[in-house]
Amino acid sequence: MSPSSTQKPKSGLVAALEYTGIPPSLLKRPKLPGRNWLIFFGVTGSLIGAYVYDRRQCRVIKEDYIGRVKSLAEEYSWRDGVGPEALGKDDHLAWPRKLTVYATKWPGDEDYDIAMKYFRRYIKPIFVAAAIDYDMVPGKRHGDIALRIADEIKRKRAERESPSASSESFQPGMAMPPQYHAPTTAERDALELAGGTVIVGRATLKEYFSGLVRGWTEPPIINGRPNWGEDSREEKVRSMLDDSIFDEHEPYQTMSSSSFSSASLSPSSSSSPLPAILSVPPILLVPFVNHLGFAQIPYMLVDFFYRRKHVRDGGEAAWRAVCGATREWQGPSSNSNNPTFNAPPPPQGGDLDFALHTESFYKSSLRSPLSKFPSPITPSGLPPATLPVAQDEPDALNPKSPLGSIQKARKKYYNELPRRLWVAREFARRGGFDEIERPNTGADASEKESKIPEDFSKEWKKAKEAYDSDSSQFPPSEVQLRLERFEKEKRWMRDEEGWEIVRPERGVCWDERLRATGIRVFVEPISK
Repeated sequence: MSPSSTQKPKSGLVAALEYTGIPPSLLKRPKLPGRNWLIFFGVTGSLIGAYVYDRRQCRVIKEDYIGRVKSLAEEYSWRDGVGPEALGKDDHLAWPRKLTVYATKWPGDEDYDIAMKYFRRYIKPIFVAAAIDYDMVPGKRHGDIALRIADEIKRKRAERESPSASSESFQPGMAMPPQYHAPTTAERDALELAGGTVIVGRATLKEYFSGLVRGWTEPPIINGRPNWGEDSREEKVRSMLDDSIFDEHEPYQTMSSSSFSSASLSPSSSSSPLPAILSVPPILLVPFVNHLGFAQIPYMLVDFFYRRKHVRDGGEAAWRAVCGATREWQGPSSNSNNPTFNAPPPPQGGDLDFALHTESFYKSSLRSPLSKFPSPITPSGLPPATLPVAQDEPDALNPKSPLGSIQKARKKYYNELPRRLWVAREFARRGGFDEIERPNTGADASEKESKIPEDFSKEWKKAKEAYDSDSSQFPPSEVQLRLERFEKEKRWMRDEEGWEIVRPERGVCWDERLRATGIRVFVEPISK
């Protein structure tokens, strides 16, 4: 029997459609895809469905919290729903409620704005819907927020201690619109206390309390000069630097690489009794985690498909701040009357352990044991000789940690500085690049020239080659080297101080005087 005789005859519809030009492959009965295609469509469809469902739930949750606070926003402009005619003539000039948002960089991440992006994405829309003003203060480097808060407190203390210092403050009728009531100092303090402070992440909490303690512990005025601002910090750096490294030395003589005096890096405090710390605005604690590294890719995937958790957490945090319900701050369990800038290791107890688990997501390379003898670090990488040093102290510092990287960079710089300094002075003496052998310089000239180390000669040839390739590339002068060294030390010292605040081996800086300020924390209201 031939195959053509066993073939099933085509229906009239199929035969008619074939003459219309439709490909025969489209007229065949559809079949189920193969196993590989089923796996592909199943996995792809599940991922797309999870993504679409999560983003839809994010919009639903966000709209839910916006709907909760929208009525509260209308109270700022409408009274009892009767319209604007019930408002006073000057109510449009009223000061709105304002919160200050602090967000520092996540340790180990070069993007300093990642914590502030979290606020703008999940908390800011609720504040905007509730007609709450806010001021965002990002920390681009570790320690920036602590310095900013400490400087503001010192400035306010100086204004209160000397009324003449606040002569530039707002005064009624000073360059203001008609009928505008400029708030007095007491009214501004009351407005600030009626607002609040938003702290995003545990690192920001450490910088916030470090700034509070430093601002109320360090004297605002030293020797008649303000103890805040960039000028004050530069003066402290100059007082700690030792310029003996720039003394005249022969290149074959041993030069000391010590750049710090034996004075401590900690700011000097006044011997007068410490002032009582004034009240601070309520605090909104917002947990924040930034996953970095190959080992945390699973957490990144979960966050990508479960972003509604962040929307819900951000909405709950914003809802607590909008409602204004607070509780007392729970301090550490142990009482200590001695304020210290270097916090003890965690856990400390109470609210000081806020988001303590988030530090477990830090890169392992950032961790380094605490020094047994806290002291300034010299460019050679060791504490001053006047202080005791544990034998295992040099090995205890992780070379990949921020402190280890600073120590390595500082040591490398001071190893190269004598050669660069010698080249700068030789270039200035000769008035240009000539041969190292100088004629008619004395009987012992050849002896001194022969004692020039090889690395000094290489540095001279390197600078000469750079000058020959580009005549505008002069070697840096001694003045430029002094300025370069000052800028590097200022940056290194500030980075060291900032990392000592946020490092995971330390807790939150605390002062027992803060208990009397009545610090409050925003909490969930009893009834929504």
